[in-house]
This record gives sequence, C-alpha cells and structure tokens, in this order.
Amino acid sequence: MTVHRRQLLGWGLGTGAVAWGSAASSAELSNVQAHWRERALLGFGTTLWLRAAHPNTDVLEAALQDAVQAIRQIESEMSLFDPDSAVSRLNRTGVLSQPSAALTSVLSLARHVSSRSQGAFDVTVQPLWDLWSQAQRDGTTPSPRVLKPCIAKVNWRALDIHPSALRLQIKGMGVTLNGIAQGHAADQVRTVLQSHGVEHALIDTGESSTLGLAQGDTPWRFAIEPSAGTSSPPPVSLPEGWAMATSSDAHTTFSADRRHHHIFDPHTGDSPTHWATVSVLAPSCALADALTKVFFMCPPERLTQTAHAWGVAAVLQSKQGKWVRVGNPSA
Repeated sequence: MTVHRRQLLGWGLGTGAVAWGSAASSAELSNVQAHWRERALLGFGTTLWLRAAHPNTDVLEAALQDAVQAIRQIESEMSLFDPDSAVSRLNRTGVLSQPSAALTSVLSLARHVSSRSQGAFDVTVQPLWDLWSQAQRDGTTPSPRVLKPCIAKVNWRALDIHPSALRLQIKGMGVTLNGIAQGHAADQVRTVLQSHGVEHALIDTGESSTLGLAQGDTPWRFAIEPSAGTSSPPPVSLPEGWAMATSSDAHTTFSADRRHHHIFDPHTGDSPTHWATVSVLAPSCALADALTKVFFMCPPERLTQTAHAWGVAAVLQSKQGKWVRVGNPSA
C-alpha cells in the first residue's frame, strides 16, 4: 500500500509565502503586535500543524495546549488508528452504548450528507477498505463476485444513531470516520482557539481551517498539490472563517495507476473515475471534508449544480490533468 500524506504547500503571509515548520515569530496583525506559536503533533495517522497568534504568550500557550487536548479527545472517539476508540469498539461489537454528544453529532452530519447526496458519501464503507486492503496484500483485485456481498454491508441507513446507543444493523458492517473526523477536528480546534481570544490562526489537521487574516489583512492562501507530472492551479484564497478539505487518488492507492484507491463509490465498491484530486471550500471543515467524496462521485456536468446546492466552492483536477473550479465562496 502506498500512502502519500496530503501536503499543505504553503500559506500567504502578506506578499510572501512561508513553508510549514518555519520558526515562531512576531507579526503585526490588524495593527496589534501579536506573537506566533506553532505545534506539530502526530494524529489520525499523519502530522498535524497548528499555528496561532495572540498578543499574550501565556494565553497563546494555553490555547494551543487546549487545542491539542481537543484533538486527542476526538482521536479517542473517532480514529480507527486507535483500537480502543469508540468507533473501533463499535465495529468490533456492533453496538456502542452511551456515545458522546460529539460522536453522535458527527454521525448525524454524515447521515445528512449521505441523505442529500443519495449515498455518495457513506461512513459505512469500511468493509470495502478491508476487502481492498486484503486484496492488495494478496496481489489481486476484487472481482465483481467478491465485491457484491461486501457492497451489501455498505448502507448508511443501517447505522442506527440514538443518544443512548449506536447500532450496526447488518452483520459485518463497519464504520470509518476517516472522511469527516479530521475536518471535524479542525472545526473544534478553531472553536477552542476562539474561546481563548485567538483571532488569527491556521489549522492543519489533514484538512485546513483558519481564523482571521494573514499578515497584511489578506486572506489565507493555499496551494493545492497536483497529480504527479501535472501543473498546479493558482493558489486558493479562503474567505474569513471558511475551511478547505482535499481528497486525492494519490493518498492511498491499491494500484500503481491509481485507478483503485481509498475513495470508494458505495454503490459499485470501486473508485470513481472522473477526478484525481478534489478540494472543497465551505464554512465548516467537517462539511468540506465529507463533500470532497460527494464531488469525487460527481460527473463534470453536475459540478456547478452540486456546488450551488451545498453553497460551497470546489477545485478539481481530472484524471487527464485539467483543473476545474466551480462555485463562489464569497457569494
């Protein structure tokens, strides 16, 4: 299995660009002298970065510490990398009593996206991940005969969500929140930083959220990583308070040509064929995260309609390397 970490290539600070990992510094933001601090940590199977500014360094350190604790709490509930997480226990036993309000909230958002997208996004695709992973280890590709019984276990409607318990209603079902939890984490970190009075921040939990503006009162600018051997699109500017999530056929692949990868069409059990990478801009990072999978399933002629229906913007690269932009995040 080949795993490529999604990379945030840089962000705009005034007229320049700064790469991840630069030294903490002081910068004047909106005519207020502010100190910048960073945190790097491992989470959700990747490296996460937090960068924030505040005039008071003690307040800033406390804010970043609480943000890290929020990420750890989300991992303990939603990460499949943790065998003792709430979702891992749900998958083992088929039932989870007294789920947290945060977990039921994320699952409810997932259900909403599933319903509105006719199942294009589905958190119950974990059986497909298990099947394709095993097939890769065996050096094979799942046949339609093998895929059919696995697809029968993928059904967002068969995940019963109730404040007292979560239940998987089909034997062999499994839930993965890898397509929404990192976006949720970015949203929660943003809320935590705001509660400490942080007004300017850049958050990378594998998906990206922001607070305030970059130095010079300009929007944060993001570079999207293109497919190998193709050109990059112009940088993306995020409106204040918006977030961006990206999914790509390069992140985890099951075939050298990237025809088969970790984004599954719940209806076919295989990967969609139109797009190589999809970035979605939305007011919520959790929503943006989930919608990257919806757009991956979307044929070119439905892109504008889909962006308008959800009130988001998207930047997509086709398998042939062509870039497409739809929606208007400032509208």
